[in-house]
Amino acid sequence: MKLALYRKYRPAQFSDVVGQEDIITALRNQIIAGRTGHAYLFTGVRGTGKTTVARMLAKAVNCPNTKDGEPCGECEICRGIDSGAILDVTEIDAASNNKVDDVRDLLDETSYTPAVCRMRVYIVDEVHMLTMQAFNALLKTLEEPPQHVMFILATTEVQKVPATILSRCQRFDFKRIPEDMIAERVRYVASREGIKVTDEASSLIARLADGALRDALSLLDTCASLDGNVDEEVVKRLAGVTDREYLFDLAGCIKNRNITGALGIISELYNNSMDPVRLLPELIRHYRNLLMVRVGKVTLNDCSSAMQKRYEDESGDYSETEILDCLDVLSDASDRMSRSLDREITLELAVIALAGGRSGTRRPSPTAGSASAAVRRERGSGEAPAPEAAKETVNDDKAALKEKTEPAAEKKAPAAAEQETSAEEPQAAEKTAGLLDRWDDCVAEIREKNRTLGALLKNSLAHLTDTHLLIEANPMAIKFIRDNEDSRTTIKEAVASVTGLRLPVGPWKDGSEIRQEKDDNGLEEFLRMAEEAGVEVERE
Repeated sequence: MKLALYRKYRPAQFSDVVGQEDIITALRNQIIAGRTGHAYLFTGVRGTGKTTVARMLAKAVNCPNTKDGEPCGECEICRGIDSGAILDVTEIDAASNNKVDDVRDLLDETSYTPAVCRMRVYIVDEVHMLTMQAFNALLKTLEEPPQHVMFILATTEVQKVPATILSRCQRFDFKRIPEDMIAERVRYVASREGIKVTDEASSLIARLADGALRDALSLLDTCASLDGNVDEEVVKRLAGVTDREYLFDLAGCIKNRNITGALGIISELYNNSMDPVRLLPELIRHYRNLLMVRVGKVTLNDCSSAMQKRYEDESGDYSETEILDCLDVLSDASDRMSRSLDREITLELAVIALAGGRSGTRRPSPTAGSASAAVRRERGSGEAPAPEAAKETVNDDKAALKEKTEPAAEKKAPAAAEQETSAEEPQAAEKTAGLLDRWDDCVAEIREKNRTLGALLKNSLAHLTDTHLLIEANPMAIKFIRDNEDSRTTIKEAVASVTGLRLPVGPWKDGSEIRQEKDDNGLEEFLRMAEEAGVEVERE
């Protein structure tokens, strides 16, 4: 059976380890001086060499022929440790041996002296998977082990390791390996294996590896199985990615308020097997890169010089506030995505929120007053009404609105304060009092509590009836409010804070008809909204 490249080219000497020079220097100096510790904790992301260095340390403290802190790799002990034949060095997977009884069995063995080696070494991988009872059982022995025992703990999630364990270990943090080092190693392995790999392909493999050399060699192994010639197109095809141009295109659509174009890009990426779970972090990192070069001309570690220049050019089109708002909305979406049943919809809602929540020109309301029409003309066409006419119209409308709404407010507000109002939508036609004054202030308050909801309500309007607050917004915003009870609560609290009114929230409909919609067919609802957003939908 063919040996995987990451196993075949696993470093056998400290000098072969890539990207962890400080850690290697410290360990070799301890071995040379004979001052090794009794407990070590290696932490860092996957594929950065934690377990490999732990094995080399186990060999180095037991090898009788060390030179400059390096194990010889040729003696019986070194070969036995590599093959797993020497039982004095034990590797334990804490993911499957995480109970207190497993740890007690291990500790019982520590009382015995080594059979062949100078030290008994226990390498505990993914130590954060141990139960709290198992950690407690390990504490005393970890602090004062027998002279012939060494513990090496490895973990990718150090935050889950109790502080009592951390304080008893020498901690070494393994960094993500720089992309240029990974690309160089990929080219080295490819040359040894007779694989033809282009510089562009090795750079793309290094970027996709995200600092993990093992992932890079595994991807090289996959690509080489196609025909032995690995270029950038092969890597893209087998890794299911495209170049970063789609990130700039998507961000451009968001910047230009082009919802249809943004949803089209997401749909195309989805059809090409781009997982929303992978796309969302890449989009977050894209805006992060824009922010970094915007605020400090930072050199981006994951970019070529040409891509760095592209980010520097693009960052001039954004303000820092715009980028931070985008990062906030996308971070909120990332938090919800883990709990979402349909992750693509979660991503699409976030993108629509970023683009302003508008899918076209807002349709006029037949019952709205002249102020409403002026607001629509200003928001829809970008042309503000004449100052004097607009002022006169707004003042007239405010006077009429105040006259209509004050009795209702005085009647409804005390009752609403005494008991929690229902969040159900109105089921019958009701008399509309007019537009809610200070709705923009309410939206600003909502945005402080929930940036996604606030972005979806951008350019929306709110109408007052005798018993309800009716939201006029795009279909995605209405669906989001219907599906999330917390969003309705947030709207009610914001309106109460700004205006003193606390009313149930419902959707605004054309004309005077207001009805409750309950569509049990979620797919049909989504297709309808997609069509309204301008996305072409094929129906059977």
